Amino acid sequence: MNTTLNDAMLLAGELTAIRRHLHRYPELSRKETETAALVARELTKLGLAVRTGVGGHGVVADLKGGFPGKTIALRADMDALPIQEETGLEFASARPGVMHACGHDAHTAMLLGAAKLLVNMADRLHGTVRFVFQPAEEVNAGAKAMIADGVLDGVAEIYGLHNLPTLSAGKAAVCAGPMMGSVDRLEIRLEGRGGHGAIPDQCVDPIVCASHVVMALQTIASRELSPFEPAVVTIGSLQAGDANNVIPHRAEMTGTIRTFDPRLKARMPERIERLVTQIAQGYRCKAEIRIIDQTPVLVNHAANARLVGETVDGTIGAENRVPAAPTMAGEDFSVYLEHVPGCFFWLGSGPAVNAEEAYGLHHPKYVLNEDCLPYGAALLANIACKALG
Repeated sequence: MNTTLNDAMLLAGELTAIRRHLHRYPELSRKETETAALVARELTKLGLAVRTGVGGHGVVADLKGGFPGKTIALRADMDALPIQEETGLEFASARPGVMHACGHDAHTAMLLGAAKLLVNMADRLHGTVRFVFQPAEEVNAGAKAMIADGVLDGVAEIYGLHNLPTLSAGKAAVCAGPMMGSVDRLEIRLEGRGGHGAIPDQCVDPIVCASHVVMALQTIASRELSPFEPAVVTIGSLQAGDANNVIPHRAEMTGTIRTFDPRLKARMPERIERLVTQIAQGYRCKAEIRIIDQTPVLVNHAANARLVGETVDGTIGAENRVPAAPTMAGEDFSVYLEHVPGCFFWLGSGPAVNAEEAYGLHHPKYVLNEDCLPYGAALLANIACKALG
């Protein structure tokens, strides 16, 4: 077994305890006060100088190596989701309607584990490791805020991971180039003329208009784009009316736009605005459209992806590395990668058998296989070692 991985296995109980505490007391984006305080305490115990309040509730600490060299950053996210947990775990969320359904509690524990491992190797490092504990990833705001507060100042490279419950613990997935989709928020407001549901001729029905808008938006991907240009337009909420016998005055919907190519991302607003505006006119409604840019396509840099791949091979074995399948799920780690080179990779967090059938991320029954915790800590530590010689 790799020496660092062996040392990480000795920390498994401690990392599990930290992760379970965070899981039991999850905090939503921009409210990560208790989580940040715990992280700061753990880093202070290691003798590191800690900065808090970075980009909101972010926590940052630098570990200086024994030799001069560049600075590389390791990042973990800390926030939870507005989901009611249904796992039945003994350490399930004690906060109604809030759950670590994406495993950020595990990411935080893993990076703390990597810090514990690297402190013992500091005299051999040629450079500095910056530990970045980020808030507000789930609302696509944390990375931008931390960058604005200088978290990347002096940083030459950045690395991060995300657990993947459909991949068995003890495995990892890496790729160069595009790995995760861009994220834009879509807001549409349709205004008609409300009235009695039994007298539709005296009304302008925004619900009928909204129904056609939802269906028409699907034709962007199916009829306006090449099959080799992946894109997704999903309407996730549609609000209109309160009574069964009333035609409402307006309908409002929100959605998400995902692409896998920055050039396609730039062309999507025109297509959406054209369809929505002209359909609204056809149904005598007025349309207001707002598209909010959130995160770019996550593109791993080739040299850094190669470094991560080699680290995976040397830490857990080449037989446990698989190519990372592209996904339209978004990650604001992509914002860091627009500023400095780096790599983001998947770490298996599922059961050893039939992992592909496990509940996925953001599901109320999502369960993380805690066997992945020392693997994540060891990989992050070894990536830092390899990057800093």
